[in-house]
Amino acid sequence: MTAQTLRICMLNADVPVPAVANTRAPTYGRIFHHLLLSAATTLKITPSITITSTDFDVTRNEYPTSLSEFDAIVISGSASSAYDDLPWIRKLTTWVRSAYACHPRVKIFGSCFGHQLVCHALLGAYGVKVEKDGKGWELGVKEITLHDRFRKTFGKGLEGQKEVVDALRLQFVHHDHVVIPEMDALPASWMTVGNTWHCAVQGVYEGGRVFTLQGHFEFDRFVNSETIKFFFPTWQPKVLEETLEMIDADDDSVVAATMVLEFFLNDVEQKTATYAVAGGLLTPPLRE
Repeated sequence: MTAQTLRICMLNADVPVPAVANTRAPTYGRIFHHLLLSAATTLKITPSITITSTDFDVTRNEYPTSLSEFDAIVISGSASSAYDDLPWIRKLTTWVRSAYACHPRVKIFGSCFGHQLVCHALLGAYGVKVEKDGKGWELGVKEITLHDRFRKTFGKGLEGQKEVVDALRLQFVHHDHVVIPEMDALPASWMTVGNTWHCAVQGVYEGGRVFTLQGHFEFDRFVNSETIKFFFPTWQPKVLEETLEMIDADDDSVVAATMVLEFFLNDVEQKTATYAVAGGLLTPPLRE
């Protein structure tokens, strides 16, 4: 990546609901793009950074011809599940594995479904699963307690050793979750980001390579409210009202967007496991 340009490959795994698409942006990629531009202004980066991005609709099997043209990948949320046996999800899973194995300089970020898909693709060999959450839906603005190891490790890559906040409040709308059987089952370079009372795995992180969040920093009150109203038109009025009240709260989307941009722009010294690609699929390394 050059000093002045960040080139992002936006993988759209769904489209915004009509009320959002018609008033905000036609794709999640455009929403992410605007938020990251805003974060760049907040950070006052010197020299100034130019952010370019290209949308790809992976549900229609759209992908870049080469990742050499990009510095980072963003995988959006979706109404689908990472474990759905659909051709486009199988292809995306294989593509993410190949991107991780063959393009170590390209960083990967996933939001909600994107978080779950990355865990499914890259950590499934270690017993990590994506499944329906027995507690049901996690909705509205919730507080994520960030784990100490993540805060300390992520902070090492930031200019001036900035201190990472200890909690984030983000918008949520999900009923699937990532399950890690045991923390020591993960490769040594990987860690969890944080947890809420509802969901134990609120993201994963591998320094300089991968960062995911279960919550939606790209959602605000309007986006999440319209999403809920679109997908759940038959909810009882009282239930819908209570959910919309949980959505109508302040969040830390600006802080989260800034963290994602810092992840894209900063390199962290880390020991990277080497993956071999065989027949288009990853063969995971032996654990130490």
